[in-house]
Amino acid sequence: MTPKRSAHQRFPEVIAAAVRVFARDGYRSAHMSDVAREAGLSEAALYRYVDGKEDLFVLAIRHALLLEPLPEEDDPAGALPLKAPPLAEMIKEAREFVAEAIPFGSLAEALAASSEAAQTADPAAELESIMRELFTLEEQTSQAADMIERSARELPELADLLNSGLRAPVLAALTGYLDSRAKTGRLRTTPDTAATARLVLETLTWFARHRLSDPYGAAIPAQLAQDTAVDALLHALVPPQYLAEHPPEERP
Repeated sequence: MTPKRSAHQRFPEVIAAAVRVFARDGYRSAHMSDVAREAGLSEAALYRYVDGKEDLFVLAIRHALLLEPLPEEDDPAGALPLKAPPLAEMIKEAREFVAEAIPFGSLAEALAASSEAAQTADPAAELESIMRELFTLEEQTSQAADMIERSARELPELADLLNSGLRAPVLAALTGYLDSRAKTGRLRTTPDTAATARLVLETLTWFARHRLSDPYGAAIPAQLAQDTAVDALLHALVPPQYLAEHPPEERP
């Protein structure tokens, strides 16, 4: 006989169900009964986990944005039903989290190499590493982005979080990087660097996330989607002469 699981053991399933419902219906249109049905619970049982819909919504976004793990059963602060911080506090926390995390990885290293002498001799490899990391970030936070985008139509504060809090830091860092490499000739000069940064980010976002809601795009495997987006952007931004003289297998 399978032992009965505790509420804490089922909590990740409840949050996952909430993410799916809010991403599909948005905050206003989603109901506790919808989440309960998605999680395989009665609506009354759902209130064992959270006090209400706003708590569930905030917890779902926090979890999807990787702001914190779900509470453990032996954690005194994790007693159920769980009370989430207000939406405004979560938005402030998300902004601070993103501001501290961006830039990261290869993009942070590239921006730190501000002088021409410190910049890598292989612009294609550097740009490829940055774009693959951004693609992975889009994949990892796709559920949170879907929730926020869908609910931003009803909650203006979420629209502001999405645009100025989440996307703006990435675009600013990417613009700074592209500008620094264009000035030293390692990447092509484009009509407008900020617009080019948005082109890069939107392309990666579509292939990492939005393709899944497109009948054709959903059939593209994740790795092929990443490789296709990265290859196209590399050929758009790296000087053609460098790519011709340095095939991938011969690059330093």
